[in-house]
Amino acid sequence: MEGREKENRTGMSRRDFLRGAAIGTAGVAMTGVLGACAPASTQAPVGETPAGEPTPSGKLPWLGKEPEIADANVEATTTVDVIVIGAGVAGVAATRSASEEGAAVAVFEKGKGPQCRSGEYAVINGKLQARWGRDTMDPDELVDSHMKESSYKIKRSIMSRWAKENAEVFDWFIAAKPDLYICDTARSDVPDEHKDAFLAPLLHPLPEHYNFKEEQFPTFPTSVILSPSQAPVVNANMDKAISTGKVKTYYGHFVEKLIMENGRCTGVYARNAQTGKYVKAIANKGVILATGEYASNDEIVNYYCPEVLENNIPRIWVNIDVEGNKTNTGDGLKLGAWAGAKIQQHHAPMIHHMGGEADIEGIGVMGIAGFLQLDANGKRFMNEDVPGQQVENQIELLKGQYSYQFWDAKWKDEIQYMPAAHGTPCYYDESTPKNNATSANHKSQAQLDKAVADGRCVKADTLEELLSKLEIDQETARKSIQRYNELCHKGKDEDFGKVAKRLFPLETAPFYAVKMTTAAMLVCIGGLESDEECHTFDENRNVIPGLYAAGNIQGNRYGVEYPISLKGVSHATALFYGYIAGKNAVKQI
Repeated sequence: MEGREKENRTGMSRRDFLRGAAIGTAGVAMTGVLGACAPASTQAPVGETPAGEPTPSGKLPWLGKEPEIADANVEATTTVDVIVIGAGVAGVAATRSASEEGAAVAVFEKGKGPQCRSGEYAVINGKLQARWGRDTMDPDELVDSHMKESSYKIKRSIMSRWAKENAEVFDWFIAAKPDLYICDTARSDVPDEHKDAFLAPLLHPLPEHYNFKEEQFPTFPTSVILSPSQAPVVNANMDKAISTGKVKTYYGHFVEKLIMENGRCTGVYARNAQTGKYVKAIANKGVILATGEYASNDEIVNYYCPEVLENNIPRIWVNIDVEGNKTNTGDGLKLGAWAGAKIQQHHAPMIHHMGGEADIEGIGVMGIAGFLQLDANGKRFMNEDVPGQQVENQIELLKGQYSYQFWDAKWKDEIQYMPAAHGTPCYYDESTPKNNATSANHKSQAQLDKAVADGRCVKADTLEELLSKLEIDQETARKSIQRYNELCHKGKDEDFGKVAKRLFPLETAPFYAVKMTTAAMLVCIGGLESDEECHTFDENRNVIPGLYAAGNIQGNRYGVEYPISLKGVSHATALFYGYIAGKNAVKQI
């Protein structure tokens, strides 16, 4: 089955994803999609793990028994150089990379075509950043920050190689679509003929009052966005691979078993959803797992990140396979574990908060701007000047797991002192650029008025009236606000240590508040132990010959929680290591 029909292309646009996730989610907080902002939804249906026995060691009760596939159930066989399992960003990059090395490639995907979401990428240095006049960054400083946020539970070598070599790979990626429009700033107008595919530098130029070098939690000015979706670029890369004449695409095929011979991975069995029979594919050089993560599999989530289920964290996922089920069910973990691959120990649920309830476009009321927050008891409970992942962690510890964020009429001036970060408004802007979709960090009075009209934000002329409309201990809240105002005027947060430039008293009517509940988990990142060559390792940490990993199945990139100091780093490393995996599989490095 060669080539790819246009109707088989699957790529949820950023705006469509946000719109679809927002509908019917009243009262639920918002979160982000790798680099794009999206509202939380109700609990997503979860995939079921196949029935079976746990491994003899009992270590992986979610694993089940590896399927046995009889020759009678094989409808076709094929032999290629490289097999790629999964056609997301990493899988598409691996397919193109390997095919451009002259390898014959078979790519298996259980959806109707390539899969992608959102479009944010972290790009460090290179031609693009120089074009925009962004400062040259020290990759080691950025990687050090990433390591700290990951509690040093990951491999520095993986992140370091990406940080130092990524720019050329991103150039290679976007070059597949030569008509891609490149904006000069984050808010440049986009010509009508390019409105469906453009690239913009996020948070550029930076706000006047923001210096990431002075921040406790810096967000580095490295991020770009393919908007309104990255699907056109991902599809163009698959087309580029197919144009080599070296690629066979097997859409609607479910890889259910790796073929192992004398400790080496030599092929796969893939079920054809249309016939129920199997394709047996042999790889002369290598097999690349690019299967994604497992957030829609309750058993695996409960094993590695039980707090997600204990806290009733909703999950968002939009991609489905040809049988109508969500695609992120941990297939790669199972395939790898059956083949003897070791799984990283510390997984990273991506639950970064994006502020109060989102509108239909996925834009939160005031994001996670560092305004005063009070809990249900009316008490202040945190330094509000932290990123969304940390905001979420604090809200999960509260009574009722919700808080209220407060600000007053002076917000237009105050947000300009907020950090230029993921989910934080830091520009006041009543204008709307033509066709441009990069609005998450820009707030206008019109947006705020609409939030009030929609009931997503509470507004009042006095603090007493405002508090009376909230589910909060009013008397304690009144005292907490009084105390906070005193600290603001003193210019020193003696209670929680917030920086003085973000201490803004609540004194000028009208007053506003939004309720912030728990956010949604987008993905749960924890893959097979890997390295900067995309190798996988057995339980004794010896390389498994012939088996590579890229994307969210590649472990040791994120640990404990998902750092967002490098907005879009998940897509960025998936792309980069898909490219590396493709080349290494061909060369059998």
